[in-house]
Amino acid sequence: MKRFFYFACIFLVAALGAIPASASSPSGALGARREALEKVSRVDARAAVVIDSATGTVLYAKNPDLVIPPASLTKLVTLHVVYNEIAAGRLKKNELVTIDARDCSPAIPYGSTIMYLRPGMKVSVLDLMKGAAVVSGNDAAFALARRVAGSNEPFAFLMNQAMRDMGFPRMHFVEPSGLSELNTITARDYALFCKRYLELHPESIAELPSLHYIEFPRAEHATADYKPRGRMIQYNRNTLVLKYPGCDGLKTGYIIESGYNLAATAKRGDTRFIIVTLGGSESAASGGGAARRSHDGSDLLDWSFANFVTTTPPVFGLEPLHAWYSSAKSVAVKPADNLEVTVPRDIEESVKARVVLPASVNAPLPAGTRVGEVIYSSGDQVLRRVDLVTANEVVKGNAFIVLRDAVTKFFMKLFGKTV
Repeated sequence: MKRFFYFACIFLVAALGAIPASASSPSGALGARREALEKVSRVDARAAVVIDSATGTVLYAKNPDLVIPPASLTKLVTLHVVYNEIAAGRLKKNELVTIDARDCSPAIPYGSTIMYLRPGMKVSVLDLMKGAAVVSGNDAAFALARRVAGSNEPFAFLMNQAMRDMGFPRMHFVEPSGLSELNTITARDYALFCKRYLELHPESIAELPSLHYIEFPRAEHATADYKPRGRMIQYNRNTLVLKYPGCDGLKTGYIIESGYNLAATAKRGDTRFIIVTLGGSESAASGGGAARRSHDGSDLLDWSFANFVTTTPPVFGLEPLHAWYSSAKSVAVKPADNLEVTVPRDIEESVKARVVLPASVNAPLPAGTRVGEVIYSSGDQVLRRVDLVTANEVVKGNAFIVLRDAVTKFFMKLFGKTV
């Protein structure tokens, strides 16, 4: 009973944004946890979520389903669509895009963040992606949208279709940059989107949001009316990438209608967390809204790393299953998801994995059929379940095989043997 109460407290309080330190923790660790907890309790943003990247478990939530305009967090969805186009072969990273005047200052709203595109420039798709991700260039987002779909409106249709396909119908977009307050997300949905984005586009971290700066424009971007002079270095607008240990993304955003927004991720060892904060205020006393946004992000990451860790306990017993009524005789099984689990640091050493599988299966079975599970637990408490599925299709054999196996199973059951 005592163990149950301990686990219940950990996960309930974690969901509310706090976690008690274990009484057995060393005093130094206890002090660090209390300090991290005190910081988290002062999060300025109107909505915030922390998830672990391995499983998507929500570890902290503050108004997670409050609908707020994402501002430039929109650009991560834009980049997701662009990556999909690249994967489909309809776009190449080294393709040169001729920049349209409609996507450049002063055609875009005054005060917009831009990567300084100019009409007539020929800029690679990858450079435009960097411009959107690193320096939050609205001009870059517009140029990518025009190349993919002809204009912002049909590109927004692709964005919304992609969100529906990923299971996030509440995330809605009317344009690709985030300038419009009619773009809407929730902290919970966006955090889970970030998880899927990183899984679907694992190359994106190294290519885009982890970059400390971009150099643009360069000499090759000269036009008849414009010649770059010297080196122009533009730094990443997400200051956590520049200063927080392990932080390698993802995006910042601000418009008046939403306030200061942040999606950040950091990895240390095998443990990665994703945080989203929406609706931060100007916070003049804290050095301004952008500074307060970074403080919130740093505090949430500190709290996460202080209290949780992702571990991969050894899994035994994933042997192929005997397949009745099939000429294949057996079928391999595989996990439907990664075999990681994120747990409070205090119980890391006690986490065990147990495989639950039948002795056999009956053909026919499609590939991906659930046949069992891996159960992670600590003591009597189940922490996570991962489905085990057939790695390939199990085809039913001919009449002789079916009759043979039916007779064999009959006599095995008759003599009390497991089938």
